[in-house]
Amino acid sequence: MLKLYGTSKSRAARSILALEELGLQYEHIPLGKELRDQDSEPRKLLNSLNPNGHVPVLEHDGFLIWESMAINLYLGENFDSELWPHEPRSRGLIYQWSFWAQTEMDRKDWESIRRLNDSGALKRMTKEKIATLSILDKSLESRPYILGDHFTLADLNVASTLSQPNEEGKIDWQRLDAREIGLPHLAEWLFRCTQRESWKRVASYE
Repeated sequence: MLKLYGTSKSRAARSILALEELGLQYEHIPLGKELRDQDSEPRKLLNSLNPNGHVPVLEHDGFLIWESMAINLYLGENFDSELWPHEPRSRGLIYQWSFWAQTEMDRKDWESIRRLNDSGALKRMTKEKIATLSILDKSLESRPYILGDHFTLADLNVASTLSQPNEEGKIDWQRLDAREIGLPHLAEWLFRCTQRESWKRVASYE
């Protein structure tokens, strides 16, 4: 039995998407706003599942694993699918791009600027972000998906880092439009990813 804890309006969306794309049966426990109350039962439950107190958490037959990318890679390794190629080098590229998304895009220093009233810092951060995204744009010049002709967990992990299902194909909290910032290959790829049925379904979840 699979259980996924965390609202789809959070980083848990990445793992909900993976469960959907893999066609797995699972129970979704959409822990969200109620976690703000440190004395609430949902907060106590989450703290018992993850010592960091963050979602998502996946429970698989009594085994607990947290961190969205770790969950997705675990699912890929454990459930046979075209999303997870058997060839080691292809799997290596899935790891590479998944970690790239975490270290180069999902950055705490960029997130902290969100809460500052500093237009100069925001401008500098946006310039850095576009330069980083151009690396992905260039890699997509000659292929529809990150590994080639087919959608894999590399695409799911990176695309869901850039744009959660509730963000309607725009890039993170800034709602950047990839085409408007001069990244046409990334724009086409992100559109293909976010128009998948899994993205549409998860956008409607709690």
